[in-house]
Amino acid sequence: MDLQAEKIELVKLLLETQKESLIKKIKTLLKDESENKTFELPESQKEELDRRLSRMEKGETKFYTWEQVEQKLKQAL
Repeated sequence: MDLQAEKIELVKLLLETQKESLIKKIKTLLKDESENKTFELPESQKEELDRRLSRMEKGETKFYTWEQVEQKLKQAL
């Protein structure tokens, strides 16, 4: 389906919906996209991520699989 057809299909679906919450979400999504908003982390969070990355690169951080985490939680209960 080409872009114009996709737009027409979207307009049809939008006209058919009675869910105000859905319409608000779509409006917000389109507005944010048109304003080309970007997400920016606060400096303190960037610094924390840099510290964690550094620890990981030095091998100072231990990693667990999801299965290992589940097992540890089950043992703790």
